[in-house]
Parts: sequence; structure tokens; C-alpha cells
Amino acid sequence: MAMDRLYLILQRYFGHTAFRPYQQEIIRDLLDGRDVLAVLATGEGKSLCHQIPALMGDGVTIVVSPLIALMKDQVDDLQVRGISAEALNSSCSYTATRRIHSELRENAVQILYVSPEKAVSNDFLTLIAPLTVSLIAVDEAHCISMWGHQFRPEYRTLRILKGQFPQVPMAALTATATPDVRDDIARQLNLNNPEVYIGSFNRENLRYAVIQKEENTYERLRGYLQGRRGEAGIIYAATRDGAETLAVRLRADGISALPYHAGMTAAARARTHDLFMTGRVRVVSATSAFGMGIDKPDVRFVIHHDMPETIETYYQESGRAGRDGGESDCILFYHKDDAKRLRSLIDRDLPSEFRREVARTKLQKMVSYCSATEGCRRQKILEYFGERFEKLPCSGCDICNPSFVP
Repeated sequence: MAMDRLYLILQRYFGHTAFRPYQQEIIRDLLDGRDVLAVLATGEGKSLCHQIPALMGDGVTIVVSPLIALMKDQVDDLQVRGISAEALNSSCSYTATRRIHSELRENAVQILYVSPEKAVSNDFLTLIAPLTVSLIAVDEAHCISMWGHQFRPEYRTLRILKGQFPQVPMAALTATATPDVRDDIARQLNLNNPEVYIGSFNRENLRYAVIQKEENTYERLRGYLQGRRGEAGIIYAATRDGAETLAVRLRADGISALPYHAGMTAAARARTHDLFMTGRVRVVSATSAFGMGIDKPDVRFVIHHDMPETIETYYQESGRAGRDGGESDCILFYHKDDAKRLRSLIDRDLPSEFRREVARTKLQKMVSYCSATEGCRRQKILEYFGERFEKLPCSGCDICNPSFVP
């Protein structure tokens, strides 16, 4: 009966008739009260792993999420599906906060999204202490690790939730985690003998290429885009000025493009996001601020105009292409000066020698990926995450298949 109900919820609320790999096993473990650490690639349905258990019983599921915009998108989507979901973060008005608190006390909220800062505050811990908490999920769990590429110190204190609710199952979910990061996540969250699920990092529908950055890089980029008219894509630039300049030049050349970066107003960012998601603008020229929550299935290309700092970042950003399973391109323009710029930022901005050394090591692996002329790019990415890949040549990278050089 429980399995029948799982499939009923899957179809009724989410419109699917079958689970993706590992989803059913993760849901089963959580419903049985076991802690879970799951590393599933972008687009493999991590959210369902905590959303479906939330609909299976009484109480509230607490989801720790790092971005306000991502929380809003998820809450809006769940509410449209008829699921009682809310979010508590710094953007909430006093009136909204009072309403959500009241609904929580009345057991009228099934899924509560909360920022990591809010999750460990005394006021929040006091609020949830008398509640029936059925599940705690930590999304983007790689942020907890100092070995990771997006370390956030506030994540380091989330173990307090496990201490307050030791019998409540906890799910740590991420799309990008090396073996060291996975071990650190389990240790820092104090997970109790967790079941560990590691999905494949191989996105077979993605094609990878690295192109040396030269004086004609813009012309080459423009030519590629002109050959992909009608298709949606993202171009990542290292700086706000770079993102703005690219968008202006592309529009001048007749390509529908808008910028997106943290220096824009919230209204301007929201406009770019909406126009891209609805297909009225086909190219977004962005910094890394255009990130988590960009769930557009038909992105046909992701281009990095500048080299990112880590393979994790590159995998996560390039992974926004081809979520519908269609063949898509991941192109990276590389120049050795990119590495010099990033090393200077590491030395300037990171607060400890340990963090700087971790970042330098990750940067060197990214440089090695970009400068490789032998082997297989897909294999290099997968081996970085601890996955063996031996189906060589892969036919989906510019080294294995030289004809794929955009």
C-alpha cells in the first residue's frame, strides 16, 4: 500500500509515472527513518526526494536552502500543485512571518523552506521545538564543506538541527561533491550511519569543447550563435562588465540577449529571468549570479567566455544545458591569463591559508582540464568526481571527436 501511495503522489502532484534512478530508494530510506547522503546530477530530481516524503505523513518537512530566489521558485511551484509550502527568510515581511508561524503551529504547512542563517537562529529553533518535524533536508549540501567550491560558513552550524531532532531523518542533497566533500558533509551534519547514493555524473547528451581564447573570440562566438538561431543558451562571463558588454555587442549584431549579474536591480534581474524562461529572450550573458534555480529544460548551449575557478563550478553551470535530454553544447573559451586572474583573487579574498591552498589545487585541476590535448574531456570530469569512465572514445568532446570544434 505504501508503494502504491508513492506512485499515486508521484503522478497526481508531479505528473510522472516512474521514478528516476535512486529516487525511490532514497524516499524509502527516509520514510523508514534513515539518514541519507545523495549526490545526484543536475536534472536528476533531487527535490522529489524530500518533497514526496513530506506528502506521505503528518508534520512538517524543513528544507534548508541557500538562495531566496530558489526558495520562491520552489514554493510557487509547489503551491500551484496544491501542496502547502512556505518559506522563511530575510525577505519575509512581518505580516507574512506571523502568518507562517501561525500556520506552522496549526500543522497547516507540509514543506517549510528556510535559509541556513534562519535555520540555526534561537527564534527559529524555539518556534519548531514543539512541532512534529517529519524530515530535515539540506539542499546544496556541498556548501557545508571547506573542501568544496562554494563553502558557506553558516552551513557549518546546521548540525544543531540534528542535535535538536536526533530521531528525525536528515537528507543531505547535492549535485557536485568529490569523495572528500561527501565525507565532510556526513561528518559536519552528524549524520547517523547514512545511506549514501552516488548517481552518475555522466550527462551523455552534453558535448564538451575547449577553445583557445584569441583576438577573434567574439567573432567566433557570434558566428556560433548565428548558427543556432531560435535556440536558448547561457553565456557565462567572469565579471559584471564582461556580461554587460557581451549582451550589448550581441544585441547590436541582431542576437536577442540580455545581461544578468548581482549589480543589477532585483527588478531588472527578475525581468531577464522571466524573459529567458518564457523564450522571449534566447541568450543570457551572465555572471555566476545566474545560477541555482535556472530550471529551463531546453537550454541548448552553455558557453563560458572565461574559465571558471573549479571543475565543480564548471560542471554545475554547464549542466544547465540539455535538461530535457536533447543534445547540447558546453563550450569553454580558455586563455592562460584566466588562471593568473583567478590566482590573484584567491590570494586576495580567501581568509585562511587552508582555504587558499584548497582553492589553488582546484584551480590547477581546472587549468589541466582546459589545457589538455590528449585523453578525453568527459573522462577527466567524471574522474574528478570519482567515477570511472572507459567508453573511449566518448565521441562527445573535441578531443575524442575533433569534428566537434564549434
